Amino acid sequence: MNSALDQLLQDCIDYAGLFPPADLTLGEAIDIFGAGQKSKHRNWLKHFILPGSRILEFDSLRADIGIESPWTLSLLVGGGDTLHDWQTSIEDFLAAMKVRCKDADPVQTLEIALPRTIAADTASFKQAIDTIELQLKATALFNCDLFFETTSDAHRRILAGVLTEPERKKRKLGLKLRTGGITPELFPSADQLANFILLCHDRDLRWKATAGLHHPFPIDCQRTGATMHGFLNILVAVVLLEGNMIPNENIKELLIDRNSTHFAFCDEGLKWKDKSVNLEQIRLGRDRFVSFGSCSFAEPLEDLSALGLLTF
Repeated sequence: MNSALDQLLQDCIDYAGLFPPADLTLGEAIDIFGAGQKSKHRNWLKHFILPGSRILEFDSLRADIGIESPWTLSLLVGGGDTLHDWQTSIEDFLAAMKVRCKDADPVQTLEIALPRTIAADTASFKQAIDTIELQLKATALFNCDLFFETTSDAHRRILAGVLTEPERKKRKLGLKLRTGGITPELFPSADQLANFILLCHDRDLRWKATAGLHHPFPIDCQRTGATMHGFLNILVAVVLLEGNMIPNENIKELLIDRNSTHFAFCDEGLKWKDKSVNLEQIRLGRDRFVSFGSCSFAEPLEDLSALGLLTF
């Protein structure tokens, strides 16, 4: 392994073993994350991802096992069809948070799914964001990183505008993109992914991804019939873009590139074809793309090992 790859993947993988296709029990997921925290590549692991509705169950299991050192958590909250359903689910979550033990694992991130039927207008999105910020203001969660997920390109553009309004610029707000799932329509096209990356760059928004990023480079998924995006393609695209080393029109070309020989990593930096960044540019680029959720920590490492990029 080399410095560029290590810098690129530092605190990059949020473990989501509870979710498809892994669908592990909570106990199994806790065991695997615990093992990952002791592994050679533990610095690549970031948060344990958990539905907010299961936080007390998680705390109980962790207490039974015995907490050697605290983990940081990313909790999924919100969702539902209507704004009323969404508000109710968040209120239930906050009620559970109030009875947590003070020495429980800290929550660092909230991943907030907006209502599926939210109207495609600025006022509706502003109301939703104002509502949850008001609900969180009286809690320790107000200082968490908040990443908002919505369902369409049009919604994401509206949401990006709301999140970057002057009164919110100092808050730790960002976007979340679903990059896969168990059915083909959950995978964004290369054009959609490129446009999202450019949207976050242009709006100066941090972002994270979830699902479908098990492999370094794009592959065709037999189970879903969709093309799975490569996590290295996305990471390299972001750091090159943030370093002003790649024109916008080349982002899609990079995202669909399956030729591993076009990518090079060394102790000084990384390169895609003739475009390169140094270690400091990689670090700064990672401030934009915070992390991605994966239901497996082993699979990305195994693929990187097969490519000769790391050893266990």
